[in-house]
Amino acid sequence: LSSAVARANMKLESFATHRAVAEASEAAQLDYVFMADGYGPYGPKSHDAWIRDPLLMAPLLAMTVLGATKHLRCITTLHTSWHHPLTMARMGATLDSMSDGRWGVNIVTGAGSFGPPLDPHAIGHLDHDQRYDQAAEAMEILKQAWAGGPVDFEGQYFTVRGQLVHPTPVQKPRPLVVSAGASLAGRAFAGRFADYTFLPGRTSKEELMARVDDMRRVAVDSGRQASDVRVQLHASVCIRETEEEAKRYSDWVASNVDLDLVVEYLNAVRGQITTYDDIYSQMGELQMREIGLVSGSLKLHGSADAVADQIEMLHREYQADGVVITLPIWSPDEIRLLGDLLMPRLAERGIWEPPSAHDFSW
Repeated sequence: LSSAVARANMKLESFATHRAVAEASEAAQLDYVFMADGYGPYGPKSHDAWIRDPLLMAPLLAMTVLGATKHLRCITTLHTSWHHPLTMARMGATLDSMSDGRWGVNIVTGAGSFGPPLDPHAIGHLDHDQRYDQAAEAMEILKQAWAGGPVDFEGQYFTVRGQLVHPTPVQKPRPLVVSAGASLAGRAFAGRFADYTFLPGRTSKEELMARVDDMRRVAVDSGRQASDVRVQLHASVCIRETEEEAKRYSDWVASNVDLDLVVEYLNAVRGQITTYDDIYSQMGELQMREIGLVSGSLKLHGSADAVADQIEMLHREYQADGVVITLPIWSPDEIRLLGDLLMPRLAERGIWEPPSAHDFSW
């Protein structure tokens, strides 16, 4: 993002910011907030203005969010390539027990995040599928540790025996687990362990349904129910009373996208494109700005009625169990608009009810 958009966002390195976001999310009756292990990166133009993107550690921020709310769930990212499963078990059990069962974990296997990746040799040089094998072993250890009894596990990557003394999670048999892996190995992991699977909203219907069917087949083969894997589609939401208001705001953000950073982003996620010339020869400026505006998310920018209609379509035609919302500008005011304009319309369509209606039992 450019320095103009960066300045419009709240200061990330502040507990007050995260408390404000959490309180607005709870007031809007959202089910949960999700914390990646980094934030959307700022580009060279922001760096020239001395605006940097901090790599804040999600479980530490969760303490602020969970402490500032009574009902809001908080899902935090943890890297199985960085953290030993017993450390993850202790952190998770502490967050879950102290929040009365409101914590969940997003399992990530990669060595990098939104910022510069670590030297892979610093954490063990494993290839893509090996990292998922390692994550599966970590999950088996987590399940044993969170059950409260002794842990007895021997695998290729971990050997753990003994009693770990820590709080017992309120959620049974374990806290909620999220996975967003799209590869074959990632889908196999999600099918075995995930309660929620996050999928890009821009995925075609055919591809999305194939991925979900694959995960649910693995779930059944692993002794779970197919319905245990719930689909959450990723969407960028900008909502206003009218289409004109939403377009004006969305266009302002798009006009301030740092195109140099879009190129860097595409180079990182699309290995076959290695030069700026290749990028620009394939995409026009408008398409580049669209990518900078929403990344891989589905763009839901418009009037309250139009956005509600699109979400209803995702639920009924794509079988989406939920929508993971990102906002063009990170602000409690934007979250309050969701509560005021969007959620009542979703309730009228019969595809959402406030968490209080089911006693906050997610």
